[in-house]
Amino acid sequence: MATSADRPNILLILTDQHRLSAVGCYGDTPCETPNLDRLAAEGTLFTTAYTACPVCSPARATIMTGQYPHRHGVCSNVHNLGCSTHELPDGPHLLSRRLAEQGYRCGYSGKWHLGTGAQRVFGAAVEGALPTTRGFEGQDFPGHGGGGFAFPEYRAYLEQGGWRHEVGQAPGASYEAACNGIVYGTLAGPTESTVPHFLASHTIELIDRFGAAGDPFFIWHNFWGPHGPYYAPAEYFERYRDVEIPEWPNHRWPGAVGNAPHQVKLHPRREALTWEDWADAVRHYYAFTALIDEEIGRLIDHLEACGLIENTVILFSADHGETLGSHGGLTDKGWHHFEETHRLPCIARVPSRLGGSGQAQVRPEWVSQLDLYPTILDLAGGQIVEGDVPGRSLAPLLRGESVPWRDRVFTEFNGVNNLATSMVTARRGSLKYGWNCSCADELYDLERDPWELRNVAAEPEYGAELLDMRRAVAEWMEQTGYPGLGMYAHSRLGAGAR
Repeated sequence: MATSADRPNILLILTDQHRLSAVGCYGDTPCETPNLDRLAAEGTLFTTAYTACPVCSPARATIMTGQYPHRHGVCSNVHNLGCSTHELPDGPHLLSRRLAEQGYRCGYSGKWHLGTGAQRVFGAAVEGALPTTRGFEGQDFPGHGGGGFAFPEYRAYLEQGGWRHEVGQAPGASYEAACNGIVYGTLAGPTESTVPHFLASHTIELIDRFGAAGDPFFIWHNFWGPHGPYYAPAEYFERYRDVEIPEWPNHRWPGAVGNAPHQVKLHPRREALTWEDWADAVRHYYAFTALIDEEIGRLIDHLEACGLIENTVILFSADHGETLGSHGGLTDKGWHHFEETHRLPCIARVPSRLGGSGQAQVRPEWVSQLDLYPTILDLAGGQIVEGDVPGRSLAPLLRGESVPWRDRVFTEFNGVNNLATSMVTARRGSLKYGWNCSCADELYDLERDPWELRNVAAEPEYGAELLDMRRAVAEWMEQTGYPGLGMYAHSRLGAGAR
């Protein structure tokens, strides 16, 4: 199969709501992900990578623009009150447009969640955003899509294969945690009938189409999982049915009852649920992850079979993480500063002929989701103007170089649906600082307290560190044009602090 010899193909694989405990190469876990582990064994694993925002749409728009949410404008999930931009605005700055300038064909598979293609939102005229209106070839699945089960293309795929989308319960499973928002089950059909397999097949078709034309390609492959509902064929659940799921060390967190934004995401029946109820949900989450990992293996194997593997950069990450009962019974994401949703898996396989180190490496540098945009452009041969985006290309780290690097990362959160707030998280060294505009500050020392059980913001011992972190956030706000700087500086640093 022909390909461009001077420009690498790039495959970006993004999962949805993927916590680190569901990636084998990130540490001791019952969850087995041999294909992701293979990518890490043949490339670079970043141990401290963080999302720009622990919500789907803002994080995905950051990948497309290279900007923080308060700069690109997609500040919450689309088409909800409180979201300042509902359809991703077009422009030459979008990643797909920049890559097209470099001669790349851009392909898209799976979840979009950056618009519905609507022409009017709340009565105002807008330019509808879908992948094919933003520089991509491939699938158009508007909005979030609830797992992709209802889309006509998938339904036609099921009919062609003689399958049906049927969800049941595995014998012996409790399903108690499924009440009030945690939905999981087992699928009646084979692996071939699942949405992840359907999406991988589409990406394989894109690889073949672009490769046959000899065009360098960028394909963004987006799984809907392991975001809930946690559905996988019974054979995947059987791998975990009898596996002990250790209780999260912060599951019984006494701070859960405190007055803080995380209250929005506490399970309404958390006091009635046992850990085994949660563990059953985790088993289904891991089963779903195992299915996704197998489909990632299909993509890797296909690149190898058609002779493209050594001319293709494979990047893997997620939009954000998942709570699944951590910190006293939290569900979903958003509304807090905790590692379970803020910290990301981030793995890159870059063949040595394309600038990779040529060996497996684990990098401890602070990595932000904002680094994906300049990294992809750099690998594609595009020009990155200093100051154009706040992120940095990871290419020097992928080459194995030792270069000066940032000593901190920032995450922001701006509410979900019609509930809004302003929150900023800062990580530096062992400290994590969380600003809540409507509640008290939070400060955690992850060296002493890796599970974030003790808020030390009010403890005199940490007074100097708290002030230092507050100043760091104020500096970040000023540098990035965050709209709340004046309010923040006055309330946290005192009048005239600026």
